[in-house]
Amino acid sequence: MVEVKDLYKERVNVAVELWDKVLRGEVVSRGELINLLTKYYDEHDIEPFRGLSKIDIYDKELATVYVVGVYGMGLVTQREVKDNYGSIFKVELISDEAYGIIKNYNGEESKLALRNLIEDNQALGDSLEEKVFRVYRLVYTGAVLGFMPEDDISRTYRVLYEVFEPLRQRLVNYVKFYIATKIAEGIAIGRFSNQNEVRIEKYAYCIRLGLEKCAPNNRLIHEIALSVYKVPPNVVNRLVPLVKRSSKSSLIPKAY
Repeated sequence: MVEVKDLYKERVNVAVELWDKVLRGEVVSRGELINLLTKYYDEHDIEPFRGLSKIDIYDKELATVYVVGVYGMGLVTQREVKDNYGSIFKVELISDEAYGIIKNYNGEESKLALRNLIEDNQALGDSLEEKVFRVYRLVYTGAVLGFMPEDDISRTYRVLYEVFEPLRQRLVNYVKFYIATKIAEGIAIGRFSNQNEVRIEKYAYCIRLGLEKCAPNNRLIHEIALSVYKVPPNVVNRLVPLVKRSSKSSLIPKAY
């Protein structure tokens, strides 16, 4: 069986290479870093972490570079990034600041701080959902790579649910994205032998996170397993088969 860390070895190595370029002053803008990330991923056949959408996916994938440098390898501190590379990692720095508030959430004071930090911050995106998702993306990336506690996935969900009432119906999709990624990861390392084991794990994950109605559908797991983890199609189709959709319904959550 393949070990989980082996799935991310090349991804982490690319992030370290990119940090080397940044620290040497060879990359001085966010656009340059995105272009270089795209080039390296293409060369190594790495797909950015994603669900069914590819919109701005390499810009979003800079969360991986940031997390590896700050939380994974300890190449830089948050303060050093802010002082020296703030224009490159502006989105991730704001998201990390929000993550700090979430970890130490204490009610009304923290709620106001999160709203002030996120709601009017155009660097995070145009809509409130885009802005909030960027914060979640940082925590999602850290948890998937094993550099942040998995409990922070549910903690982030609960805090954002309390703070951003207009998004309450949408926030569970972020948790579904994380669980789908972890199920796809399990498929990639050979953890499951049949569909029933996958089905049980989906609901078991919701229980472990202490959340309800957060099991992802097969279509999302299927896409992540194929695209991100490069699992052979015959294996993915056997473990997470897709149900043919009628004209009256869709299996694709609108959030993706």
